[in-house]
Amino acid sequence: MPALILQPRLPAFAAGASLRALGVSLALLASPALAQESAPLPQDTAVPQEEPVSEEAIVVTGSRIARSGFDQPTPVTVVGADQIQRQAAVNVAQVLNDLPSFRPQATPTTNAIFTNNIGASTADLRGLGANRTLVLVNGRRVVPSTVQGGSFASAGAVDLNMIPASLIQRAEVVTGGASAAYGSDAVAGVVNILLDTRLNGITGSAQYGINDVGDGKQYMLSLAAGTGFAGGRGHIVAGIEYSDDKGSRDCYSRDWCAQSYNTVSNPYVAGSGNTRRVLEGQPGVLILPNTRTATAAENGLIPRLPGPPNPALIASGLLGMEFRPDGTLVPHDYGAYYGVPIFQSGGGDPQQAFYMNFPISAPVERLNGFAHAEFELSDVVTIFAEGSYGRVKGSTLSAQRRDLGNLTIRADNAFLPDSVANAMAANRLATIPFGRVWNDIGPQRAEVTRETYRAVVGLNAKMWGDWTFDAYYQFGRTDYSQRGYNTTITPRINFAMDAVDDGSGNIVCRGVRDGVAAAAGCVPINPFGNGSAITNPAAVAYVTGTVEQDTRLTQNVVAATMQGTLFEGWAGAIKGATGVEFRQDLARGDADPISRALQFYTGPGSPISGKVDVFEAFGELVVPLMPGAEVNGAVRYTDYSTSGDVITWKVGLDVAPLDWLRFRGTRSRDIRAPNLFELFGPTQTSFQSVPNPWRGGAQDLPMVLLGGNTQLVPEEADTWTVGVVLQPNIGSAGRLRLSVDYYDIKLEKAVSTLGGAVIVNGCFNGVTELCSLITRSDTDEITQIVNRNINLGSLTTRGWDVEASYTLPFDLLGGQISLRGLATIVDDLITDSASGRVNRAGMNGSPVSLPSGVPDYTINGYVTYTSDLATLQLQVRHISSGVYNAELIGPHQDGYDPLLPNSISDNYIGAWTYFNINAGVNVWKRGDQKLEIFGVINNLFDKDPPKDAPSSFGPTNNVLYDVLGRAYRIGARFKF
Repeated sequence: MPALILQPRLPAFAAGASLRALGVSLALLASPALAQESAPLPQDTAVPQEEPVSEEAIVVTGSRIARSGFDQPTPVTVVGADQIQRQAAVNVAQVLNDLPSFRPQATPTTNAIFTNNIGASTADLRGLGANRTLVLVNGRRVVPSTVQGGSFASAGAVDLNMIPASLIQRAEVVTGGASAAYGSDAVAGVVNILLDTRLNGITGSAQYGINDVGDGKQYMLSLAAGTGFAGGRGHIVAGIEYSDDKGSRDCYSRDWCAQSYNTVSNPYVAGSGNTRRVLEGQPGVLILPNTRTATAAENGLIPRLPGPPNPALIASGLLGMEFRPDGTLVPHDYGAYYGVPIFQSGGGDPQQAFYMNFPISAPVERLNGFAHAEFELSDVVTIFAEGSYGRVKGSTLSAQRRDLGNLTIRADNAFLPDSVANAMAANRLATIPFGRVWNDIGPQRAEVTRETYRAVVGLNAKMWGDWTFDAYYQFGRTDYSQRGYNTTITPRINFAMDAVDDGSGNIVCRGVRDGVAAAAGCVPINPFGNGSAITNPAAVAYVTGTVEQDTRLTQNVVAATMQGTLFEGWAGAIKGATGVEFRQDLARGDADPISRALQFYTGPGSPISGKVDVFEAFGELVVPLMPGAEVNGAVRYTDYSTSGDVITWKVGLDVAPLDWLRFRGTRSRDIRAPNLFELFGPTQTSFQSVPNPWRGGAQDLPMVLLGGNTQLVPEEADTWTVGVVLQPNIGSAGRLRLSVDYYDIKLEKAVSTLGGAVIVNGCFNGVTELCSLITRSDTDEITQIVNRNINLGSLTTRGWDVEASYTLPFDLLGGQISLRGLATIVDDLITDSASGRVNRAGMNGSPVSLPSGVPDYTINGYVTYTSDLATLQLQVRHISSGVYNAELIGPHQDGYDPLLPNSISDNYIGAWTYFNINAGVNVWKRGDQKLEIFGVINNLFDKDPPKDAPSSFGPTNNVLYDVLGRAYRIGARFKF
């Protein structure tokens, strides 16, 4: 990540000086996205380059010490308000995720398939997870707003939807460990959102958007105002923002998605070791189009399952037969290629059951309010109060229950067609296997509402010399509500399907007839034939219910810091900072009785209850060594009520031997303590596709148990960065800058879940400690996997951040043109645990039930023209080629052999490039007052994503690639 710039965090009492510093900082943020930390002037601002730089003290995110100038050993990147506005972003995450160092792991296009955390947008630096990226607002922590579940949104993370985009002055990103400065969670870095608390006047905007295919309608309105009072001693700012994104249609609304690519298993024939079951001579995994479920159908299916089939079932002629609604049977169309046991290519139902109903992007409605007031009690003391409210409501449709051959039908089932009952009797079959896609019940419907309240009171004070004191108390609360409607209840499905004649010609549930207490109230359901289940609405009502989960997250923070000059050293002022913080995080929740019993097909499980108290004290020191060189060090003591005390530290060096040349580097020990959900998270069920090497092929497993672990200990990371900044003086030819930074982060005792597939493969390959987490039946069917949080091993990432920029005047309309390129090159993203070592650098796919990787490199380029009249920007985003699955090997890779158990037919994803364009015109302007109209076209050339990289979201990786197609935004904004 580029090496960038500064955060004026000035006491309000220094009114005139702080406004001058603020003006320089805002000018620095006029670039397309970022400003170089060491630069005395911005790259693409109209301010003359010879204007002197303010020497006012500033505070840069990543340090607690204010100083003059721009010397910082830690790379810092700034996203300015101008860039947020240019992209017509509804939330700041949409702009941050364009930076190459971020992985867009949690967005409305990645969590639309999941019930929990719908619509959440979180910050994930370096691919290390959002729970390892600390999010601050105005330099202060924010109460979390996400919960535990199966989505890609980490539990206990900050949803950036909660922050009003229209009031953001800038976002500063520290890439690299910052635990010594800010405490836990800053392993990958810090995102500090600075809101405009010095606004004067009134600002507002209105915009509308729509996708090229006619969905994705989006509305946004914002209004903010600020003014001074009491003769300038006080200032108040307030704003409100509303947006409504209607979301998109489902997979079949896009041609590339409707081709329904997925993986088809091609295992060995049992006992052969070299004869493939599907395609001889082909690898063990095939990526094929037009996939459908092979062991279930909308009509109901007597499936072919892994392992030797029952001879009596073969003799009956029932194997592979599908039920029609009229009670007759028809051979199931297995298409061109039949996988074991989940998918086939061609044939089957009209659409892929796993890609139906859920939208490509979830509908999200947001309402945010913010207010800030400050008042100078005297020349040395200023008090302030701040409050915010955010409400985010996300909704989605989900695919209905899919029983992939795991059901059992008894011979005396009252709904069985006579032909089937007779065939079973003739061949002495007591039971037959059964698979069913329950689409006739209708899709599941899910809603999630998150309300976040935040209040801060504090003071800033001058002490002796240049010493300042800051203290505050902050209260934060998130109320999380999750509802899942029309969700099936597994034991009730089993009771209702097991229907018998009570001897009087009435069809009843066997459990009711036999007096089974758990079956009380059961209404029999007919599973044979599409539409048969809904002929009795009472039966549908019996087998479905509403998932309910309510969670309250509360955070209390009390903090005090002071900083200033300790004494004059041999090369300049030696500055110090110190402070203490007490923080308390609590989680309380509840869920409905069925969820607590883990009986829903998908559900949140039992409620959470837990508390963590934290005490922290830190000190920081800056020592100039000689002109142009200084060393920075920090140490922090932290005591957790759950895991004891830890020490974190940082040492940084910044050397500028020449005016145009700087070297910088840092070394740090960082930690991340387990959060509330990792410690106390409820037991939940997750639906995963897992391999079953004991039977061959794979199976769909709803009983993967997730949950907390109170025995977790803090993660520990060793981080170092080293970089160089070049900014030669090329006079009238413009301004050129280049920064290159290398980073190395190694995290030990990483808290994570292994994933069902990893647990299964590890056990099968001899990692015996993993076998205790798996439950198998007598026929080697996997019935349950325990996938709780553990300190699993190490997580290492290494790579390079590069930024180059060039700005030059442009005579047309008195403007200028700036060129900027940002790149992140990832050498390693290595997970090393009991299940083995995997490097997911260069992995562009996000395979089902596996973590997503990061590309070898990502480049973002901006070409921006700015003038007083108009702005025009072309943005180019390039993603390098890579592999689909780092754990598999394909034909383009060295060592490929189709006989390898981890071979795949195509493991290559090509390079991908997107173009976006935005423009704005000032139809009226007077000083800093203006009326502007603007427009944005994203994915200018309507480029489809890779269509054959299946993931949990569909046939492609929604984390990296645009899945919505060309999109338009248009609007107007004003300031008076």
